[in-house]
Amino acid sequence: MGAVYKYAAQYLDQLGPGKFIEIGTSRNGDDGSTRVLSEWATQYGRQLTTIDMDPTNCNLVASWALPNTTVVNSTGEQFLQDFPKHTDYISLLYLDNFDWDWHPQNTPDFIRNQQSRYAELGLTMNNVNSQAAHLQQMCYALPAMSPKSIVICDDTWYNKWWGHYSGKSGAVIPLLLNNGFTVAYTEEQPVYGTILTRGII
Repeated sequence: MGAVYKYAAQYLDQLGPGKFIEIGTSRNGDDGSTRVLSEWATQYGRQLTTIDMDPTNCNLVASWALPNTTVVNSTGEQFLQDFPKHTDYISLLYLDNFDWDWHPQNTPDFIRNQQSRYAELGLTMNNVNSQAAHLQQMCYALPAMSPKSIVICDDTWYNKWWGHYSGKSGAVIPLLLNNGFTVAYTEEQPVYGTILTRGII
């Protein structure tokens, strides 16, 4: 919904070694996160890998020929499972894939269109599957996270009424809190996002 990743800019100069990883690459008409992350990677001498399960999105971003950026057509789970954890680090991880149904009791047409596309790709788009995918990705990524690192969780916010984190990475937050990360930023409307850091002031 919002562009929570932009709030991570203030921490970039403190990051440890490692790649920038975006799970869920830009698509036509979105907030342009891949372009911004590519600019950050160039500024700080890093490499960005952006991953998406939909070849349409991958082809679009590949056509931009962004500097220091590699586009991979894969699920986030598969990519992170195969990431060389013993030889490389991830210093910035942006979890922005597997869409969220904001009104499952009355799903709007644009979400139904997304669900149809997911079905074409062999997946069922619902909120339980969204949280499961993000949690699995984080479990795979965690051993590779740099001691000084950032995890950005899109469409994930602290629900003050229930006292827990809701949204796509709602299950990811407790895992990170139990592994040395702290919540640096979280907001519901209009941003709907949470940023966690480890080893960063």
